[in-house]
Amino acid sequence: MIFRQLTDAGDWTFGKGVSGYATQEKAVELNIRTRLLSWKNDCFYSLDDFVDWQARLDRGQEAGLVSEIRSVVLQSFGVVAINDLQATLDRQARKVAVVLDILTIYSRSFVSRLQLSIGGS
Repeated sequence: MIFRQLTDAGDWTFGKGVSGYATQEKAVELNIRTRLLSWKNDCFYSLDDFVDWQARLDRGQEAGLVSEIRSVVLQSFGVVAINDLQATLDRQARKVAVVLDILTIYSRSFVSRLQLSIGGS
């Protein structure tokens, strides 16, 4: 698997030749990051995929948020299973910290720590 590298803002990089692409676990991680940052009903070719961030930022939605994150991760290419998933939501800052320990098609265990800003700077 190859995946285009991302900028700090989450955009694809261009003009860097071969170094503009990630492979194996890093590609899986970048794909998961992109999928988690995508909002449900916001992608015309895949309306039901991704996380319903608008609903999941409300109080009492932590279990639903973790469930949706788990679903998105499991549906990501290269992911075989989730060994462990922890998500911490900061509603005020509109950020979520996700720690994933996943089994990929490339490894037995791959740990990824994602810091995601949801709809804000």
